[in-house]
Amino acid sequence: MIHPNSQPALHEQAITKIAQLIKENPDTSGGVQLRKFLWSLYNMHHVVSLWSFASRLSSELADPVSEILRAALTGELTEDDIKRGLIISGEMSRWDRTRPSGDVVTLLQEAQQSLFGALARTPPCYEHTEIHRLNARLAELGHQISANTNQEA
Repeated sequence: MIHPNSQPALHEQAITKIAQLIKENPDTSGGVQLRKFLWSLYNMHHVVSLWSFASRLSSELADPVSEILRAALTGELTEDDIKRGLIISGEMSRWDRTRPSGDVVTLLQEAQQSLFGALARTPPCYEHTEIHRLNARLAELGHQISANTNQEA
């Protein structure tokens, strides 16, 4: 909690700076990397290539990114800090309104067909069960995407 006469912690300032940069330039190479960075800290579902991350960010971002990583590693960075950054940057609302494009849907359908083929050739075993689970999840995802697309039309 920030007191009226106190300064926000350095990591809170860094989150705000990065969030403002994302808000202003969400689709630039650096903006996309920063978006992945914040999401990976928030829900751990996004992979961040450190090579891409470091090579696509300007040197002015080295300090805020380093500060956020330092705070994360020392336990100072909270879920609320990250969520605040995602809200300021517009990422939370972007998450709710962004949908896969047609080519992504095609790739998902092809992946499902490949898994179905692998399922047909795999004997009963642990892997068969896992392939079946993945195939069922892809089918659910396809239905969700179709339902969302039909609602928007």
